[in-house]
Amino acid sequence: MDTNITQTVYKTLEASTAEIGKTLAERDSLEEKIKSGRYSPQTVQKEFCPKRDALNQQIKADSEKAIQAAKSLVEKYRVDAEKLNDLNPAELTDDIKLFQTGIPLLPRDIQAILARNSNNRTMTQLALRYAKEHGIETGGINYIVGEAERQTANALDEIIRYYSRWIDKRNAKDVLRRFFNVE
Repeated sequence: MDTNITQTVYKTLEASTAEIGKTLAERDSLEEKIKSGRYSPQTVQKEFCPKRDALNQQIKADSEKAIQAAKSLVEKYRVDAEKLNDLNPAELTDDIKLFQTGIPLLPRDIQAILARNSNNRTMTQLALRYAKEHGIETGGINYIVGEAERQTANALDEIIRYYSRWIDKRNAKDVLRRFFNVE
């Protein structure tokens, strides 16, 4: 997984979980007072229960907001990752001249161009397009546009979906660490 987006989502959820944890602690403290029997039924009904209900609403709202924020980060990552596959004239190399000369290229020529430009999305896409248009074998090399980014985003979607069931629990921090494999 892409460590930057993964780390960003983790840190965002971690901060939200900490804030929700404070509200959970406050609510749990009220629950203990309610169950203690030390307070009159009127105090419990008029003071503690409304406060507890308000805290429960806040926990729910904060949890939904945190999950939505994490989903938004992943969605922005998807959009940004998709832009990486746009052809970029700044990434053109001298190999582009070979496509323009009219000289017939051999499979080994295309494979050499692909090898030289293995970290260059623009040139890789252009070489593969040229090979396809001219029926040139690429030696099994295919370009799956943005596959690594797509897998990262999908994995984060799943983690967020599962974590949404845990974010409002007392052990949320531990669950979050496990989901993100953080020690």
